[in-house]
Amino acid sequence: MFQRALTRLSLVLLAVLATVACADGPPGPGSAAPAAAAPAAVPDTAARTRPATAGDAVPRAQRRNCARRPSRCGYPDATNTGVPDGTTLRSSGSIDADRDGMVIDGRDVRGEINVTASNVTIKNTRVTGGRGIGPADWVIIIRPGAENLRIVDSTILTPSGSPQDIACVFNIGESRPWIQRVDISGCSAGVSTGGGTVRDSYIHDMAQVAGLSHDVGIASNGGGGLQVRHNTIFNQLDQTATVAMYQDFGGQRDNVVRRNLLAGGGYCVYGGAGDTATRNIRFIRNRFSRRYHPRCGYYGVVASFDRRDPGNVWRENVWDDTLRPAG
Repeated sequence: MFQRALTRLSLVLLAVLATVACADGPPGPGSAAPAAAAPAAVPDTAARTRPATAGDAVPRAQRRNCARRPSRCGYPDATNTGVPDGTTLRSSGSIDADRDGMVIDGRDVRGEINVTASNVTIKNTRVTGGRGIGPADWVIIIRPGAENLRIVDSTILTPSGSPQDIACVFNIGESRPWIQRVDISGCSAGVSTGGGTVRDSYIHDMAQVAGLSHDVGIASNGGGGLQVRHNTIFNQLDQTATVAMYQDFGGQRDNVVRRNLLAGGGYCVYGGAGDTATRNIRFIRNRFSRRYHPRCGYYGVVASFDRRDPGNVWRENVWDDTLRPAG
């Protein structure tokens, strides 16, 4: 009986081996070739470089307390902005960008970049300026007529801990620069411009001259056409704002502040209201953090924003720690 059972088992094993051999072997004449195996999935680089946490299972839009580590929620911080790791930089003094189409790439500038030409690109570059190194009012200046400046994958700063009353990027014309994936620190204004686009950037560690500076991450003094999209802006001070629109040189219109992570200042944001009615000022899907103050800014979330003006929108703005409506 045992012998019969062993014989049956042997026959079953032979049948299995024959089936495997046929499946793994080359196709016979007229038979279809087997489908190619799907390539193995490549794990995400971030998952390989840091241990997974319980919070990683939560979709980014539902994560709380993103201000503790913005990149975990998909926001900019020091890990995903500035000069890319591994970039070789060449030392440089101040640069005059005075040729149309000029490209400044891979430089370590101490001083200023003075942009007077159009279609200039600054990329993969670190610029250290401010008092003690360069002009006392800016690190990069955009002169009138310098159209279509692009600053990407770069770092703009002043000497650590130095008192500064300065704009890291100072646009004194009517052009609309494009600023993306830039790490900006050590200034009293990260970007000062009437219009243009600032996105995917990290503005933080503001500097000041006590009793003089009004600190703001991104400031527009009039004109409109400003796009502030998907940035992390931290103003650790208890004055001014992360994003501020003023009417110093004209009314405010057609500005968008969307999907930013914001914390600090006097009020977190100023909405541009003043002597002239605003139009199409939109704050949408921003996160307001209590990182420095219980009300985001020392005094509150928003000032100088008139929801009755045509086209103005305040929608889907939430607290970073609770995801409940803010403002």
